[in-house]
Amino acid sequence: MKKLINEIHKGKNIKKNLVLYRDRAVQTYCEYGVLDLTFGAYTFIEQIVEEQAERAQKEKDVIAPVLLALGELAKEDCAYGQVAGAMKKLRQEITDKMDLFTSYADSLICYEYVLNRMELKFLPEEKLADIFHEFEEEQFLRQVREFLTESKDQSVMQDRVRRLVGQLPVHMTKYKLFEQIGEALTLYQGSDCASLDEFVYMLRTSAMLYKPEKYAGEYAAVQSDIKRLQEADYAGLSEEEYKEMMEVLERAAEAVYGLTDFYYSLQKVVNGIYAMSLLFPYMETESKLVKDGRAIWKCLAMRECHPEMLIPLEGRIEQCIETYDCLEPVLYEVKDSYKEELHELSLTEFIDDMTKIVSLLSDSLFVDLECAGGEKVADADYVRQCSEQLREELSQQFLQLSRPLKRAVTSQLLEKMPLMFSNMQELEEYIRVNLFGCQDRAEKAVVMLLLQELMQEEKGWS
Repeated sequence: MKKLINEIHKGKNIKKNLVLYRDRAVQTYCEYGVLDLTFGAYTFIEQIVEEQAERAQKEKDVIAPVLLALGELAKEDCAYGQVAGAMKKLRQEITDKMDLFTSYADSLICYEYVLNRMELKFLPEEKLADIFHEFEEEQFLRQVREFLTESKDQSVMQDRVRRLVGQLPVHMTKYKLFEQIGEALTLYQGSDCASLDEFVYMLRTSAMLYKPEKYAGEYAAVQSDIKRLQEADYAGLSEEEYKEMMEVLERAAEAVYGLTDFYYSLQKVVNGIYAMSLLFPYMETESKLVKDGRAIWKCLAMRECHPEMLIPLEGRIEQCIETYDCLEPVLYEVKDSYKEELHELSLTEFIDDMTKIVSLLSDSLFVDLECAGGEKVADADYVRQCSEQLREELSQQFLQLSRPLKRAVTSQLLEKMPLMFSNMQELEEYIRVNLFGCQDRAEKAVVMLLLQELMQEEKGWS
C-alpha cells in the first residue's frame, strides 16, 4: 500500500498503479461499505421495530422503499442501476425534509431565547434579590475568564466564547450588526463559492429568514405550534400565557428532535445502499464478507433483527479503517492529476463514482454529491452581492419582528460569526456592559444562571 501510494505521488508507473489502485479501492470500500451499511441498517431497523414503531407507521412511505432496496441489494442479480436511481431520489427527499427541520429548529432556538429570558419575570422582587445575592460580579467575571482560558485548544476556547456571547443580553444597533456581517463575509473572498454560500445559509436559517415550503404540509402540527410562537405578544405575556407558550415550545422542540433523529438515521442507511449500488458493479469476485452482508440485509429487509447475525462481522471494521483512510486522499490526487491516463484506461467513470461513494460513506450525510471539484472562487463582487442581499433580507425581517425577537435573532447571528474581540480585556468589557449593565433584572439573573449552568456542563464533559 505504501509503495503504491508513493509511486502515485511521484507519477511512477502510473498506468499500472492506477489499475492497482482501482482494484485495492474496490476491495477496501466494499469491505468497509458492507460493514458500515450492515451496522447502520441493523441499528435503524431495530429502532423502528422496538422503540419507534409509532414514528415508523407515520413515516412508512419513506421506510418502504429503503427496505425494498435493501432486499434487492441482498440479491446476487441485483438491478444496481435501479437501486441507485431510487436511492438518489429518496436521498434528495430526505435532504429537503432535513432542510425544513433545520429551519424549524433555528426558529425554535430564537423563541427559546426570548422565553428563557422571561423565566424569572414573574418572581417577587425579594426572590430575585436572593439570586443576585449568590453572585458577586467581579468574582463571576473571574469564573468566566477561567472557564474560557482553561483549555489550551484555541478552537475550544473560541467555541466557548461564541456560546457565551450567544447568551448575553444584546445591545447592538442594526447597522453595527450589518457591519459585523459584512466583515465576516469578506473573510470568504478567495475561497470557493460553496463555502460562502454555506455560511450565508447558516446565517439565514439562524435569522429565521429561510422558510422552505416543500413538505411543510406534512407537518401541520409543528407548523401550527411555530405560528403560535411567531404571533405571541412577548412584551405583554401574562404568567399563565408564558407557561402556555413554554408548553408549545417544548412540544414543537420534541417533535422536531424526533423527526431529525429519525431522518438522520434513515439517511445513513440510504447513503450506504446508494454507495453499495454504485460500487458492487465494479466487484469482480464476491468475498465471504459480502456474502455475509447480503444474508443479513435479506433478514433486515423483512424487519428481522437478531443480534447473533452480527457476530461474524465483529471486529472487522477496525481492520479496514487504516487502509480506507490511506486511500481517500489519493483518490482526489488521482482525479485531479491524471485525467488523461484515467481516460486512456477507461477509469474516468470509476473515479467519478468513487468520489460519490467516498462522500456517501463519510460522516457528512447530507453532502451535495454534485459539488465535488471544480468550485468557483468567491471574488469581491460575489461577496458584495451576498452581503447586500443578506443585509436587505435582514432589514425587512427586522421591520416585522418584535423587539424581543430582534434581540434573539441578533444573538444567534453573533454566535455564528467570527469573534469580534482581539483580547480578553475586550471580551470582559463587553460582558460588563451587556450583562452587568442590563437594566432588566429578571433577564440579568436568568443569563447569569444560564452561563453558570453552561460552564458547569462544559466542565462536566471535559
